[in-house]
Amino acid sequence: MKSYSNFRRVCGLLLMSVVPAITSAQPLDDVTLEYQSQGVVATIRLTGPVQYLRHFPESHGKTLEINYDRVAGATSAEIWVDGEVRKSPSSGLIPSFTVTTRDQQTKPRLVIEFAREAEYSVAAGKDGRSLLVTIRPEKRQVSDEPLPFLPAVKPLPKAAAGATPTAEQAAAADTNMQAHALMVQGRDALAAKNNEAAVDALNKLLLLPPNDYTQDGQEWIGVARDRAGQDAKAKVEYDLYLRLYPDGAGAARVAKRLAGVAGAEVGKPMTEVAEPKKKSSLMTYGSVSTRYYYGRSTIESTYTFNNAVTTDTLSLTDQSMLITSVDASERFRSEDTDARLVFRDVDTRNFLSNQPSRNRVSAAYGEIKGRAQEYLVRVGRQSSMGGGVLGRFDGLTGAYGNQDLRVNGVAGSLVDYSQGSKPRFVGASVDKGEFSVYAIDQTVEGVQDRRALGAEYRYFDDKRSAFALLDYDTYFKAVNAAQFIGTSRLNEATVNFMVDHRKAPSLSIRNALNGASTSSVNALLQTMSASSLRDLALSRTAVSNMGQVGVTMPLREKWQAGGDVRLTNTTGLPTSGAAPVNGIPAPEGYLEEIPSRGLEKSLTGQIIGSGLYRQGDIWSGSVTLSTSSAVNGRFVYFYNHTQFNNGWSLDSSLQLSGYKDQYGGKTTRTSPMVRGAYRIREQLYVDVDCGYEYIGYSGVQMSSKTQRFSLSTGLRWDF
Repeated sequence: MKSYSNFRRVCGLLLMSVVPAITSAQPLDDVTLEYQSQGVVATIRLTGPVQYLRHFPESHGKTLEINYDRVAGATSAEIWVDGEVRKSPSSGLIPSFTVTTRDQQTKPRLVIEFAREAEYSVAAGKDGRSLLVTIRPEKRQVSDEPLPFLPAVKPLPKAAAGATPTAEQAAAADTNMQAHALMVQGRDALAAKNNEAAVDALNKLLLLPPNDYTQDGQEWIGVARDRAGQDAKAKVEYDLYLRLYPDGAGAARVAKRLAGVAGAEVGKPMTEVAEPKKKSSLMTYGSVSTRYYYGRSTIESTYTFNNAVTTDTLSLTDQSMLITSVDASERFRSEDTDARLVFRDVDTRNFLSNQPSRNRVSAAYGEIKGRAQEYLVRVGRQSSMGGGVLGRFDGLTGAYGNQDLRVNGVAGSLVDYSQGSKPRFVGASVDKGEFSVYAIDQTVEGVQDRRALGAEYRYFDDKRSAFALLDYDTYFKAVNAAQFIGTSRLNEATVNFMVDHRKAPSLSIRNALNGASTSSVNALLQTMSASSLRDLALSRTAVSNMGQVGVTMPLREKWQAGGDVRLTNTTGLPTSGAAPVNGIPAPEGYLEEIPSRGLEKSLTGQIIGSGLYRQGDIWSGSVTLSTSSAVNGRFVYFYNHTQFNNGWSLDSSLQLSGYKDQYGGKTTRTSPMVRGAYRIREQLYVDVDCGYEYIGYSGVQMSSKTQRFSLSTGLRWDF
């Protein structure tokens, strides 16, 4: 009956992959924008470590897809959900966009949809858990006119006759009115050769939210500083203009003026460009979404036992739930401070009697950081920012310093949704340039749970990035994790690689509870010493080693090809605990030996095309071959995204897989899916998807057919 047992286990895992599990979690943490020398950098931060693989289209488009792998970590047992959405903060320089998670259990990717076509570049973040999208400001027409002595101030735009402006339009009109007055004031000061007064007026203009006069103000504040003899500051203003508006109407004029500044070199890169100053502003943004999921399965199995053939058929509704998500942020910014309130909540209403409903707050924190003095304080429920903290927690984070030297502190309790008491921790770290060192102490029920020293290394430039981590637990006297992740551009190809050695799960005294009849560490200490408990936790902790290398390169203009090779080895676990006495289990439980899975090998090839039939469409196909001592398999994946001009989009995919296990059983799986979506203006989004899944299994003693139909529909409001 090993074959039958294995089949039931496989079917259970397959059903779990389409039904949100109790350990499901939101992968997206935050989306922020920063003005830097190369453009506006969007940092997409995730709630756990990831490895950037590739993106497509290469440099421009309305839809951008980023492929990545999730890196094993302390919270990797959580199932990351699909369809989570984050909206970008507003910006006057780039199109707004949304970030959506897709295919987290098969081919994890982020889908970024811009309001208009954008130019961008993509890279891995410095912290190992973020992705950077650098977006070039929208192009403007370039003119090569003679250098004027004074700016030509554009007239104020006129409102449409008879139209009632919205609140946003009224605010924009008021900002334009202030900017127009300051532009006139700056022009008059330049005419009177009062350059300091011109600098003051134009600087006030640039403190306003982005408006119709921001670009001209950026050009002419450089002229004012140039004429005031402030050569270094003039160079900064000119260089910033060329980086923010490389194709702006004044780009040729600014380049000429930059060349005339003493000692200036046109095109010379700047080491740092600060974000343009703004006056105090308050903005609220986020989204509210609700989605209904339905699934129905039919399983027909035939098995032989004691020479008798039995056929069973089971039909059931395995999914009927409504998931409502709220993501709200309020941000206050002044010249000196940047403060935020963030709240994210997911409410799951299950309509099946055997599945509980739940509500989980994934983030609820307040944050304030200085813009003039570099400090940060964040309090509440938040995701880890590194420093040895293993997952989401309730607590306090603080930091003070700059890129050269920064001191950080953190304290709180983990929120991992497991049974029993939550571990509490306190930690500190120091960042100096590319290096960080940290120390953390963690207890559970007053018992030592983790005590670690660690170091991190981060490197990033235009062509390469690297992240390295070493975490050593001084309580267990063992390396908890050692990792090195990197990407590098070689001519037109991008190479990514990772070497990872870690304990699985992460070292914790709570690992001793695996298989135990209690969820309390103190209960186990009633029957064993602290050293015996630590040895039991170690015996129930495996070691995972993994190496991966991938390459991506363009094929002509519309195609991109990539491939990945991965080797993984996870050790087995010895027999642990004590056998039951007279049928009564010991508190620590009894786990039989688990053999090693041996060396697991996988090879993936992928090809992606864009603009084949319609502008902005994306086509992708991949094949993965895998082999190990337990299972050999193949996985084929096809995907298409088509964007229509009237707000409609269509996604379709097909997954084909086949596996042969060590007992001779064969499993095949076919899963097509279609999703249609419609965007109503910029704020309202509705979509419907339906899928079908067929799983066929044939073993020595049994065979089965599983069919599943799924449907979901959702509505999202962005504000």
